[in-house]
Amino acid sequence: MTKVSPRISTSGGLAREAAIEKLRDHTFFIKCDPHLVSFEAKPSPAWDSYDLPKGVRPLSPPQVAVYAVKDNYENPIMGSEINSTYEFVATADGFWVRARSPMGTTMESTFTVRAAGDGSGDLEVVQVCDCRCNKALMSIVKKDLDKNYTLIHETLAQRIGQT
Repeated sequence: MTKVSPRISTSGGLAREAAIEKLRDHTFFIKCDPHLVSFEAKPSPAWDSYDLPKGVRPLSPPQVAVYAVKDNYENPIMGSEINSTYEFVATADGFWVRARSPMGTTMESTFTVRAAGDGSGDLEVVQVCDCRCNKALMSIVKKDLDKNYTLIHETLAQRIGQT
């Protein structure tokens, strides 16, 4: 699944590099979660033991930032309190994140900043997402991804566009 943010104006002098740095702010990203109750940083695993997917190219030196995230989320299967683990790795154009949630739900996304395709010189955030979960949850997870991505991308675009 690929999602694209609203266009981010560069008319105020916003450089792509500055937009990427803002996008990499893990705390702000987590706070974009509409179901967020709380979060806290956790110890990072040793890089040598980390299972980063092929194709993700981390910045050097490679590091993983780990957070425990608690959401209050109403659904008939998983209940209302969901504890997840988010793992962030910075990349040249943004970041990669893995969210591990109950019942075997794992979402891996790459968030990047690129030039908007309309030739305006503006920017946009692109999310490429791969989600794995059991079949009973798939329709719920997909529905919520579609619903929440709009809010998350609008919030990210607004914040990145602030100078």
